[in-house]
Amino acid sequence: HKHMQKHANILRPKFEAVDETLERELGGKGIGDWSKPAGGYFISLNTLEGCAAEVVNMTGAAGVKLTAAGATFPYHKDPNNRNIRIAPALPSLDDIGQAMECVAICVQIVSIRRFLS
Repeated sequence: HKHMQKHANILRPKFEAVDETLERELGGKGIGDWSKPAGGYFISLNTLEGCAAEVVNMTGAAGVKLTAAGATFPYHKDPNNRNIRIAPALPSLDDIGQAMECVAICVQIVSIRRFLS
């Protein structure tokens, strides 16, 4: 139990950093929602329908590696192309902050493109 508490203390700030960035950059805009897990290793980010794969590709081109869009679905096929699984356990807290800024910017750009098309 003590070991898991230490592990939680290491992970908690990383998950909080993801949530804080998403809330600041995407909150109230209607272009995404995300889980706020009380345990586990992943945060589930849902973009507008049809946008997840483009967000993942755009962040990758900017140097931020994300899990493939739809990875949480059977055969990795999200029928609505909305879901991105974020795994903040491994990167440093500083890297997470920078990466999530990139993710949030990409979600906004892809969402604007979706609205304009």
